[in-house]
Amino acid sequence: MADETIRILYLGPGGGDTHDASSTEQQSRAARAYGAEFVQYSGHSEGELIEALKDADCAINQGHDFEPSMFVHMGNNGRCKGLVSFGHGYDGMDLESASVNGVVLSNTASFGTEEVSNQTMMLFLVCARKFVLHDKLVKAGQWTRQYLPPMGHIAGQTFGIVGLGNIGRAVARKAQAFGLNVIAFDPYRSSWDAKEYGVEIVPTLKEVAERSDYVSPHVFLDEGTYHMFSDDFFKAMKPTAYFINCSRGPVVDEPALIRALQNGEIAGAGLDVFEQEPVDPDNPLLKMDNVGVTNHYASYSEVAWERANTQLGEEAVRIADGYWPMSLINPDVKHHSPARQDPISWEVMMANR
Repeated sequence: MADETIRILYLGPGGGDTHDASSTEQQSRAARAYGAEFVQYSGHSEGELIEALKDADCAINQGHDFEPSMFVHMGNNGRCKGLVSFGHGYDGMDLESASVNGVVLSNTASFGTEEVSNQTMMLFLVCARKFVLHDKLVKAGQWTRQYLPPMGHIAGQTFGIVGLGNIGRAVARKAQAFGLNVIAFDPYRSSWDAKEYGVEIVPTLKEVAERSDYVSPHVFLDEGTYHMFSDDFFKAMKPTAYFINCSRGPVVDEPALIRALQNGEIAGAGLDVFEQEPVDPDNPLLKMDNVGVTNHYASYSEVAWERANTQLGEEAVRIADGYWPMSLINPDVKHHSPARQDPISWEVMMANR
């Protein structure tokens, strides 16, 4: 890239996103510090996006409806070599298509680990201490403890985690601080991995359902995890158990969850995400006293989002300048892409530029 200026293309959400201006400023600051040009995409059609990609070395996707068909115009087939996305997951990304076309994909995998794990534990306490019901009673002027519902003793109960990645491990650490026994299902983790975190790995998803007093998934959304939690799972849970979800809404078969709650198959739920967002105001989950909800903000704090936006800019520059990103989400691309340099810290990149 020594003979031409690196160009980073920003694909934003549009629609007046309240974080958009500060997000692009943080991302562009990193890119421009490296001497790169930062360009905001303003088109609306597929053809306009194809033309914009022809003049960029890497793209940043933060809420844009990016179609996988665009990959055929990138990587080995065009100037734009990669796409960096905001967030932990890669919803809607066709990893195979990106890889075979030589498109390098990255995301901000670890930026909100503490925030999401904190939100998980907050919703756990909302469930365990029956916060929604008591908040409603107090606000209705009912200051009575004569008819308190049954309430479990947290220490010694079992907390089941599905997915022992960065967030899952952080949740395990925090759950243990409450005296909870932590079990986990993750087909990619061994019992040796679990020993490091003080977690018992169980062999099946069903065992998590059967043994846990609280279940919390921390998985990506893909074909294998879509509706991972449905009727069979909820029927296997204890009637005194709670389901907590701060990962992705569609990993849960929401009608099945509603049925389980209405039929008393589980005791309640704590939800930061829904299958359809924004959630329908008439969704039965919003009417239940045993369900605590938040509006998909688990990853948010000013510090975390600033870190994520800075990481987006840095990763885009790495890819544009011939390095592998720190967070590569499609490693198979290495079989289809020209050789790249190993990832290095931003400080070293700035010193070497």
